[in-house]
Amino acid sequence: MSASSLLPHQFQHQSLSLINSLLPVSNAVFFLVEPGMQHRGAVIFNGAQDMEKQYTQEYNAMDPLSPDRFRDKDTRVATLDSQIAPHLLKQSRYYQEFMLPHEHRFVADMFFRNQGDIVAILSVLRAESLGNFSDTELELLNNIQPFMEYSLNTVYLPRRHQERQSFEQQYQLTERELDVLELLISGANNKQIAAELNLGLATIKTHLHHIFQKTDVQSRAELVSRSLQLLQTS
Repeated sequence: MSASSLLPHQFQHQSLSLINSLLPVSNAVFFLVEPGMQHRGAVIFNGAQDMEKQYTQEYNAMDPLSPDRFRDKDTRVATLDSQIAPHLLKQSRYYQEFMLPHEHRFVADMFFRNQGDIVAILSVLRAESLGNFSDTELELLNNIQPFMEYSLNTVYLPRRHQERQSFEQQYQLTERELDVLELLISGANNKQIAAELNLGLATIKTHLHHIFQKTDVQSRAELVSRSLQLLQTS
């Protein structure tokens, strides 16, 4: 098994690269969705790294494309302008405080499901200057969505689950410790891990201390090396 599959952002990076090669985008975000509709494992293409944290903490509930609004639907791709009239959007706090500062105007979200539940979303963002999504572009997104959803559900998510299970069984790591380990292996520093998991730096340091103890390592480099060795033999 490839060691790279543990990296929580590998599939997202490749998917964002695909989308960027197919149509013009200003920014894009690919994130996993937990059962409670919380975002996890977000990857941002060409955008501010604090954008996702700001969105989840303050503006998610205001978003006309919030995943909770599509929980019981089978929509593959939805645009922002299909959910709210442009003049109402531009009057909203969501647009004025979040979209406008990040130079977003047009949005198309791709929804990925597993057994009917939304498990991931890829959000394609455009500045006003790029114009709205054409019918041809939306048809393209709708056509590639099934393949991306299939790959997500049959390759990436099962492999990631298997690898997390290997670490849990080998070292008795908790779910939160596995989250920290994944991000550490992906190259994130303590501040980035804290931001991703919405935890304090002190809490991250405590989790790392426990991981070091359970895996019997003395440094981050040794932890990463041991983790990759386990992946290569799992």
